[in-house]
Amino acid sequence: MKHELTHLDENNQPTMVNITEKGISARYAVAEARVQLPPEMAPLFKGGEIQGKKGPVFQTAIIAGTMAAKRTHEFIPFCHQIPVESCKIRIECDEKLLVTIRARVETTFKTGVEMEALHAASIAALTIYDMCKAVSHRIVILDTKLVAKAGGKRTVFSRPLCGLVLTGGKSERMGRDKALLEYRGKPHALYLYELLSQYCDETFLSAKANQWAGTALGPLPLIVDEKPGQGPSGALLSAFHARPEANWIVLACDLPYFDEAALKTLLAQADEEKTVGTFFKNAEKGFPEALAGFYTPAAEKLFASAMDSGIGCPVKTLRGANVKLLDSSSVNLANANTQDDFGKARHEIR
Repeated sequence: MKHELTHLDENNQPTMVNITEKGISARYAVAEARVQLPPEMAPLFKGGEIQGKKGPVFQTAIIAGTMAAKRTHEFIPFCHQIPVESCKIRIECDEKLLVTIRARVETTFKTGVEMEALHAASIAALTIYDMCKAVSHRIVILDTKLVAKAGGKRTVFSRPLCGLVLTGGKSERMGRDKALLEYRGKPHALYLYELLSQYCDETFLSAKANQWAGTALGPLPLIVDEKPGQGPSGALLSAFHARPEANWIVLACDLPYFDEAALKTLLAQADEEKTVGTFFKNAEKGFPEALAGFYTPAAEKLFASAMDSGIGCPVKTLRGANVKLLDSSSVNLANANTQDDFGKARHEIR
């Protein structure tokens, strides 16, 4: 992949990126900075705060970071003036006096807010140094980094991203395995696997052991249900347990129209910070499309509790949960469950 500096013009002169033609979308970014305080500051750390001569250190740093986010364009030459709609800063200090600052900035605009988040975290760290330097100059600002961003061309998550194609269904109404149906010259489960593999760190099929032996799906990595017969919820839990630290993109193999454009829409708006997951909203009934969605690690506890309560339907599990719903008007999430569905989809996709 070719990488070019975007703030240089054709004459190699510095310039601001022209965003005139870019579309407006919801965007967020999360940045993190770490500050190591020396042992002599331990007596000042009480109740989650440091009380210095200049006042409460962490509270002041939060205010300074918020101000910095809103004025980033005044300090970074080619940053656009962005309408910051939300800036939330969290500061924590552990028993070793390692301070972690996490800044999340949100906007609805033509360009992203990663610089605003980085600026907020950086200024919060510098404020901590300034307010504590009277006690010690051995304070060390360790690092500042982007943790996550979404809403633009590229999405960055703080956790690994895994993909799961659900293929373990019985396909009773179709009369043959839906995972092997071909819409684009290859089994649809293989198409979805290859699509997810372009964006995910790891991708798997959810299936029974040896279910796809001797087929085009045979060589692909599997996550086998821990407890067979529990349907999609059981498959999801098995995946969550296999990679508990990961975010997951989950797709059912009976979604013939799901394509790269739909996946990009989902990834661009996925929120790993505040929700159990991000899902397209069913256009007719408003429920989350559970089998075409983005799950965070928080989903494991939700699904485990639901299964213990006898709720095996993913949609019912997600109802009332803290999820982000996306407009699905530009995405075709129709299922292919019968031979008529298959014929119609194959004709339209071709």
